[in-house]
Amino acid sequence: MKRSLKLFLFLLYSCLIEAQSIYKSPIGFNLSFDHTWKRLPKEVLFQKAKEVKDFLQYRKDIQFDACYQKIGNADMDYPYILLKNILSTPSDETEIKYVQDFFTNKNELNKTTQIITNGKIDIDIKIGKSYYDNQNKIMFFTYDMGVSIKGDLVMMVGFYFGKNTSLMINCYSYKDEFKYDQKEFLDIIYSIKEIRMINSLNEYTKKHDIAVQYFNLGKLYSESKNRNEAIKNYTKAIENYPAEDNFIKAEAYYNRGINKRNIEDIKGAIADYTQAIKLRPDYYKAYNNRGFGKYLLEDYIGAISDYNLAIKYDNYNSEYSNMALGNRGLAKLSIGKDGCVDLRKAYELGNKSVFSIINEYCR
Repeated sequence: MKRSLKLFLFLLYSCLIEAQSIYKSPIGFNLSFDHTWKRLPKEVLFQKAKEVKDFLQYRKDIQFDACYQKIGNADMDYPYILLKNILSTPSDETEIKYVQDFFTNKNELNKTTQIITNGKIDIDIKIGKSYYDNQNKIMFFTYDMGVSIKGDLVMMVGFYFGKNTSLMINCYSYKDEFKYDQKEFLDIIYSIKEIRMINSLNEYTKKHDIAVQYFNLGKLYSESKNRNEAIKNYTKAIENYPAEDNFIKAEAYYNRGINKRNIEDIKGAIADYTQAIKLRPDYYKAYNNRGFGKYLLEDYIGAISDYNLAIKYDNYNSEYSNMALGNRGLAKLSIGKDGCVDLRKAYELGNKSVFSIINEYCR
């Protein structure tokens, strides 16, 4: 019995060590991240862009397609990795040499940085090591950014030059931690595999561009609280996203669900959150919102189940765990169970909205 238990624990631990999260680039690349990394929803990138818009003059041409971050850090804290899909690739070694020359030219880099930041950030880039692996078509550069954000910031820029398209990988860390993080960054870059796309590149690009236009319109209408127009545009985005774009398609369903909830279409919102979860089974935000929808319809058991999954997949990495804890506590109280443990923990972790409920029900 003891031997069987030890074997079970060993296998379980081995599975945890080897657990992988795969970034499936829509243009045909797979990258492997271990279980210590999480993918941030694109809304985090949108919010970050919004926060620095006046300072950085954030532009569409420098937005990234995905972000991965070490679990346990506040959103957009370091280390993290940004990924950008590029719909072109060098056709010969001369063009690859041009990329090398540009990313090792201090004057060109500083000039580009000034253009991007509109001269509002004083960055003094120091160029470090660079390397090109001709056999695997991987190139990377390291830089001391000359910027201090809780510590001196270091960046590593990696490229994978594919057959038809390329992937740019920006890795950020603090200088005193970079010597430990660099190996992990390189392991992730070298895990890349080129796979066949479902659509042709031309078909994908056409569908993707149309869907993105509708998604961005939906976002603008949502921000101005024009719910019906937001729903119409998110619907058009959902209809147009190609199969390669399921991750962002899930966000379109999620955002459409939020707007439906705001016009009291609770069942419609729940249906959209469910579709988002089908596309992204670990979408903790969708579980939390679906749980709230079920709570409004007095399906308290279903709500508790969704809040459990929101907490499981977020694992206390964001405010959604605190929200789910507070909501789960309320759902438990609604069916005569003790919800005070959840409510108190939610409050301790920063969910101040539950204070009055604790005072009323948990003395």
